[in-house]
Amino acid sequence: MSFTVTIEDGPHFDARADETLLQAARRAGVALPHECGWGSCGSCKVTLVAGETELMFAAAPAISPRDARTRRILACQSMARSDVTIRLSPAAAPPLARPSREQRAELIAIEELAPEIRRFTFRPEGEADFLPGQYAIVHLAPGLRRAYSMCNLPDGTHLQIISKRYPGGAGSTALAALRPGAQVVIEAPFGACTLKPRPGRKIFVAGGTGISPILALARQAAQEGVDFGAPVDVIYCARRAADLAAGDELAAAVGQIPGARYHPVLEEDPESRAALTGRAPEAIAAMDFDPAAVEFYVAGPPVMVNAVKAQLKEAGVPITRVHYDSFG
Repeated sequence: MSFTVTIEDGPHFDARADETLLQAARRAGVALPHECGWGSCGSCKVTLVAGETELMFAAAPAISPRDARTRRILACQSMARSDVTIRLSPAAAPPLARPSREQRAELIAIEELAPEIRRFTFRPEGEADFLPGQYAIVHLAPGLRRAYSMCNLPDGTHLQIISKRYPGGAGSTALAALRPGAQVVIEAPFGACTLKPRPGRKIFVAGGTGISPILALARQAAQEGVDFGAPVDVIYCARRAADLAAGDELAAAVGQIPGARYHPVLEEDPESRAALTGRAPEAIAAMDFDPAAVEFYVAGPPVMVNAVKAQLKEAGVPITRVHYDSFG
């Protein structure tokens, strides 16, 4: 069964009953604003003008009681239950870089990076087409899907993701239980947190497994020989030094970017001479930048990303200069 989704003053597309509005739009090549893909950031909120939808993830962090009263829904978590009409916010959706598609993939390698943090390498049956900074949705079990950013550069054949296992976390537990040879369904690519190689001051901020997209972006800049013509700072936040998963790989990539510096930031290792101490906001406060000219790339848990966004807003950094990927 499928329904027609109409964007007010815009195009329309078909949505199957078993896919979200965002997935259907991506499949149809229609651009909807989005970032995280799992209901954390709120970037994909649209107004439901007419029709009915079902919310897949009732506990989505980005949904509030006020949203329910004003019929604001998350395109990444809402499935059509009738023909619907939606209204986008005044800001235009970014153009699609690549349409997403669903395909089977084999898990071919697992690598331990840090306590409870692993890198998983998947080989899809078709082309692995994505841009650095984008993410994939992995179907782990019936009704259980999670979004993971790729940490590797596109090679056409592989997708690599980094995941931390959380006690009681259904998605991370299911992923950790997979073994090489396991088959899953992957949808990709999604996300607009991609590199804009224009000149100017850049600050990259990764927290926890937010290392994944930031590592991909740093590798892209290094491989393509991007020279931003201004200082570049790459901040990687973790609780302890042992939690800096793939930190050596990030440092190596940063070392190939002209004018770039790598800053590991630790919460619980104040005796470490190789790192700043504290959290992301404290590290950013120590940086010198012009709010009107700097560009930020931020990836990590919602608490960190929201704190950084609030800090940058107060500092006068335009939201159009803050690219972020928020996930648990």
